[in-house]
Amino acid sequence: MDHDAFVESLVGDLAIITTIADGDLTQLVPACPGWDLARLIGHLGRVHRMALAVVTTGALAPAPASSLEAPPDDHDALRAYYRTSADALVTALRETPPDAPAWTFLGGPDVVSFWSRRQAQEHSIHRWDAEGAIGAGSPIAPELAVDGIDEYFLMGNRHLAKRPDFTLGGTVHLHCTDIEGEWMLDITGGTVTITKEHGKGAAAIRGTASDLVLGLWGRIPLTDADRFAHFGDPAPIAALASLGGT
Repeated sequence: MDHDAFVESLVGDLAIITTIADGDLTQLVPACPGWDLARLIGHLGRVHRMALAVVTTGALAPAPASSLEAPPDDHDALRAYYRTSADALVTALRETPPDAPAWTFLGGPDVVSFWSRRQAQEHSIHRWDAEGAIGAGSPIAPELAVDGIDEYFLMGNRHLAKRPDFTLGGTVHLHCTDIEGEWMLDITGGTVTITKEHGKGAAAIRGTASDLVLGLWGRIPLTDADRFAHFGDPAPIAALASLGGT
């Protein structure tokens, strides 16, 4: 997927979340314990503002957290807070060249295309979260989901920042069943080693790209035998499932 494709994916998920946000914001979000829809859309509005602060200015450092407008408590004001930033983010990503400078946080090129990808991936997960709050939930498109698995592992050290001793105890092979995509994963002493290849690990998990990325982000259990086929040693699978997401 390229910059434009990520932006169009983002537009679709923003529209779904906006429609859900027009309803009852007190509904709980099962995938995010302790959150209701108000907290979810407030989180997204703040994420939009963080991205806008660098995409629209070309800044190579993040905006201070204190400079970002906080989500309001009133639900009507909160809906406006979200819609305003969602519209502004789409406009900024469409009008700013993907290779324009912008701070990023994964150590790669500091360019705007990082943000089209990151926002598309973030909103695909949170769209699924929001749908779950109203008893719905549609899968993530395979092309976006398989890229989301790649991105998840790029962010591996961030996932493990508070677990420096985390070890899988064996390699895990991930294999998509609906689109091309395979990864060989090892995590030892908090360090992620990942290669995109076919191979035999200590364990293997097969599932759709959507289920795999949702599982990695802790939305569904990677140990769920109804969603995934498991092979080999169950211990590394259980360890990976315990890592969860954010």
